[in-house]
Amino acid sequence: MTLRSRWLGSLAVLLCTAVSVHAADTRPSFQIVESVPTGTIYGEPGAPRTQAVWLDMIGHAQKRIDIAAFYFSQKPGASGPLARVVQALAARAKAGVKVRILMGTTFAKETHAALAPLATLANVQIRELPMHSLTGGVLHAKYMVVDGTSVFVGSQNWDWRALTEIHEVGARITNARFARTFDAAFAFDWNVAADRSLPKAQRRAVNALAFSPIGMGNPVTLTDTHGQTLTAFPAFSPPALTPRGLTAEQPALVQMIRHARHSLMIQVMTFTAIHDYGPKGWWSEVDSAVRDAAARGVKVRIIIADWALREPMQAYLKSLAVLPNISVKFSRVPPAASGFIPYARVEHAKYAVADDDAAYIGTGNWGWSYFNDTVDASVFVHGTGPADTLTRIFDRDWDGPYTHVLDIGTQYMPPKNH
Repeated sequence: MTLRSRWLGSLAVLLCTAVSVHAADTRPSFQIVESVPTGTIYGEPGAPRTQAVWLDMIGHAQKRIDIAAFYFSQKPGASGPLARVVQALAARAKAGVKVRILMGTTFAKETHAALAPLATLANVQIRELPMHSLTGGVLHAKYMVVDGTSVFVGSQNWDWRALTEIHEVGARITNARFARTFDAAFAFDWNVAADRSLPKAQRRAVNALAFSPIGMGNPVTLTDTHGQTLTAFPAFSPPALTPRGLTAEQPALVQMIRHARHSLMIQVMTFTAIHDYGPKGWWSEVDSAVRDAAARGVKVRIIIADWALREPMQAYLKSLAVLPNISVKFSRVPPAASGFIPYARVEHAKYAVADDDAAYIGTGNWGWSYFNDTVDASVFVHGTGPADTLTRIFDRDWDGPYTHVLDIGTQYMPPKNH
């Protein structure tokens, strides 16, 4: 080989490397992910579906996969959509990837049955976090961290129904600093699951982390699917069991609502200021922020699931609907063509959009317990791209055939959900 041919070969390698690095750099580091109930109008064009995102993240894992999940549930009597996800986890574990799953105790029997194909694998660890005995809450978070570089967080439970029979919204974030912050939250809860002492956990929570985490005061810069720049940070609950330096969800959400100038859209399965779990009382922080936004002229639109029509939540929602500048609708997702499916065909998303540039995507319903004694997680994002995508998802539902104005003079019956 001549010197010239060697030089040309080296140049070709450098050019290919530069092109691949440039391509990697221009890939979106923030994506909104949606689950669409079969046979419905849902589905934002361009927004990837949950199962495809999970399989992609798991399939590309090289070192470790950490999952915090309220529960796992397989489709009975058949290999449903979650079966492919569990199979993918098993395949990566057999290839040497370390898999850790932190689960809640609420549906432990169902979860262990769904995870049976993983339970005996050498590289898989499964722990239960008994939040009820620690704080009175539950582990309600739904997120995954892969290789310390990529995070999925959203309303999607690790349930076959969350992939094909429930409307869900989540986000995929690819950024090492963002992922490391989620890693810190996971590692803390993982250790609590091993040593279930609340006093010890609270003492560990005040210890400074070995790095500067992403938070409300120092968000990370990302790019969306259109190449636009945005900023984002994660937030966590409950504050008493969140490592020092990590942002708490409730104050971050209140601040976003208080900064709304002209519009606020909220879509969540349930929303109430009346404590339905934990000590009796009134959850004033978010309730007051929403009412104050309406009072200063912000147009507030709220979509809740028909599951929220039980009392006293229905009465609370009517107390919002009666106010100027607040409109409330409830959603009734039509039954599946195959017939009734327990705990499915429902609005389960948990997100909010303020104006045209700020958004929140979380894992908890809007109630005191989800922010104060329960493990949940979320992402706050500031950028027009994500806000626009979520607004289109919201408007499709708001203007669609499944939502109905909450009439304050009508007494509604909550649906049968199981």
